[in-house]
Amino acid sequence: MPPMPRAAHDMDPLSDSVRRIERSTRGQVLSAERVPFDGRNINRIKIVDERGRVRVYMDDPQTQPMQAPDPRDPPTRGDDD
Repeated sequence: MPPMPRAAHDMDPLSDSVRRIERSTRGQVLSAERVPFDGRNINRIKIVDERGRVRVYMDDPQTQPMQAPDPRDPPTRGDDD
């Protein structure tokens, strides 16, 4: 089997991150992109959760698979409601 084209191969970690976060949060993905951070590229995925709140998850494909926080966690600020 011939090797995958470079562009398709580079998108695999991003696709994996999107699927993992989409399944774990049951939210709708708004955007996903690779961003430089600390000398490497990480995946930034923005979702809308079940309550309509926008959440941003950062996933480093070079480390172990990320576990998204429980969407029922308390708000990060007291004025989020």
